[in-house]
Amino acid sequence: MVVKVVGKLPNEKKPYFIRNGEGERYLFGTQVASIVATTESTGDMMEIVQLWGGKGDSFPAHIHEHAHEGIVVLDGRLEVELNGQLYLLTAGDYVSIPAGTVHGYRMQSHRTRFYSFTVNGHVAKIYSSIGEPFYKFERPPVSTNLFNPDIFNQLPTDIDIKFVTSHSTEGLPQMIRGNAIPQEVQPYLLESGEGVHLLSGDTVHTLLTTKASTDSKFLAIVSEGPKGQAIGEHAHELTNETFMCLQGEMTLWVDGEELHLLPGDFVYVPANTPHRFRCDAHYTKFFGLLTPGEFEDFFRILGDPYEHPIFPSEPAPYRFDRVIQRISELDLKLLGKPPGAPPVEVEEVH
Repeated sequence: MVVKVVGKLPNEKKPYFIRNGEGERYLFGTQVASIVATTESTGDMMEIVQLWGGKGDSFPAHIHEHAHEGIVVLDGRLEVELNGQLYLLTAGDYVSIPAGTVHGYRMQSHRTRFYSFTVNGHVAKIYSSIGEPFYKFERPPVSTNLFNPDIFNQLPTDIDIKFVTSHSTEGLPQMIRGNAIPQEVQPYLLESGEGVHLLSGDTVHTLLTTKASTDSKFLAIVSEGPKGQAIGEHAHELTNETFMCLQGEMTLWVDGEELHLLPGDFVYVPANTPHRFRCDAHYTKFFGLLTPGEFEDFFRILGDPYEHPIFPSEPAPYRFDRVIQRISELDLKLLGKPPGAPPVEVEEVH
C-alpha cells in the first residue's frame, strides 16, 4: 500500500506520495529546498529537490565528482553558470550537468522555482547542513537568520559537492537556444518544448535525455496529453519511476491505491510496483525521472517521431502492437489490458 508522506520521507524503498510543498523543507537565506526524493527513500542513487527563492538569491559555483544533475525550470528566470558561460533559463527549460561540470545559479525574478535532480551521488544532504527546518510553504521576504556563506566550507565529507572559483564571463547571460541532445555525456541545454518528440496516440512524450547522453543512468521525460482513458496496469522489473505533475490534473493508481495529482505533486513508483495513470484535464503535463535509462527503448518503439511539442487535434494510431511484438526486449510486465488499448465497444464498432 502507498504510504502518504507528510513532512518526512520514508527511510526505505517503497511507493510514496507527496503533496506540493510537503516533504522535508529547509530554509537557507531566503531560499527554500523541498526534498521529495533521497537515496534512502528511493533505495536508489536518485535525489530530487524543488528549490525556490527570489530575485538575487544564488548558489555558488561547484562541481559534483560523481553525480549527474539535471535542472527543470518551473517558474521565473534562472541564470545558470555552466563551465564559465552564463545562460538565462525560463519556465520549461532544461539543463544537463554531468559530473565534473562547474555550475552555479542566480535567480533573476522575484519568484523563481525549479526542480534539481541528481543521480549517482549524495547531494541532497547539503540542504539540511546549510539550512534549518522550515515548516511553512512560501519563503520569507527576509531571512530570519543571517545566512553565513562560510558554512559551505564546513560540510560533511560524504556530500558529493566541491566548491570552486567561478570562471563566468562578464556580460549578459545568453538566452538558451538548444534543441538537440548530444550523442555523448556532456553539458547541454534544451529550450522549453525541445527534445526528442515521440507521438503515441494522443500523447506526446518528449525525451530530455537519451541513453547516450546519460550513459544509461537515467531518463528524463516530459509527457503532454489531453483528458483521456487510463493506460493499462503494468510493472517494471528493474525500472524505478517518478511522476511529477506540472500542469493540469491526473490520476495515478499505485499498487491498487488511487491518487489524484495536481501541479507540484510527486509520486515515487519503485520497480515491481503495479501502476497505471490517466490524464484528467484537457491539457495535462507531467515530468518523469526513470532509473536506469534503458526504458527509453519503450517510448521509441511505442511512439513515432513527431516534429511538434504539443499533441495533435486528432490522435494518431496507438501502436502498442509494436510493443507486444518486442516485449521480450523491454522491462515491461503487463498486468491487465494492454496500456492504452481502446475500450471494447470501440473495437466492436471497427
